Amino acid sequence: MTDQRSFARTVIALSLAVIACCVLTFTIMLLAGSPAVQPQRVLDQDALARAVLNNVSSADFAAPPTIDDVSCPAYLPVEVGREFECDVDGVGDGNSSGHAWVKVKIKDDQGDLSLN
Repeated sequence: MTDQRSFARTVIALSLAVIACCVLTFTIMLLAGSPAVQPQRVLDQDALARAVLNNVSSADFAAPPTIDDVSCPAYLPVEVGREFECDVDGVGDGNSSGHAWVKVKIKDDQGDLSLN
């Protein structure tokens, strides 16, 4: 009788260990594949401002605009096809407005941009 109890306990313990391993494996696979667990990539604001400045026509400004003159949306997740506008508000005079809009589109998941 004692041997049957010992065997039953061993089978139950082994079954519980297998179930625990399966649950752990499933949980890890679920979390690794879930995009909510992975941090969302966002555009670097300084690099974005520099790219916008490089695309602005100097004829629109009396003095060259600086990185502080550029305003873009603050938090931009990298999503292919997302479009937004950045505003460059610098110094103008009678011949130049001192203001420009740059339309930006995210081309791929690496954060490459198309500026107009």
